[in-house]
Amino acid sequence: MAKLKLRKYELIYLVQPEATDEDRQKINERVDQTIEKFGTSKLVKREEWGKRKLAYEIRKFNKAYYFYHIVIGPPGLTQEIERVLRMLDNCVRFMTIKLEDDLDPVTSLADDEPEAVEASAADESAAQESPAEEPPAAQADAQKEEASDA
Repeated sequence: MAKLKLRKYELIYLVQPEATDEDRQKINERVDQTIEKFGTSKLVKREEWGKRKLAYEIRKFNKAYYFYHIVIGPPGLTQEIERVLRMLDNCVRFMTIKLEDDLDPVTSLADDEPEAVEASAADESAAQESPAEEPPAAQADAQKEEASDA
């Protein structure tokens, strides 16, 4: 009997900035359907990074919506996901990276539901408003300055 090979992949894809919420949702659903189509695959993490400026112009767009997924599945999974993304007009660019190879199917697929993290402006503003702790080196420097002043 052949051993089932599973791999862990990181998928990032960019969607046109003019795409509506419905269009972005449809693309997410298509990717999810493709992952579910493979019986031994699983979505581990999903993040929407929001609309960001691109490093360089792609198809005359300077901005795009970023989506990030971590997926566990067989080797043919990435080919199918990339085929689906290639057919979608709103998808500007995509990239898949293999993170781990030869995962154990029993432990890899036994985890709970995927972790869905939605990037929102409220979360980002709350993070900016909270005071950051000084690194230990900065605290030590501040203590030395106080001691020398006294």
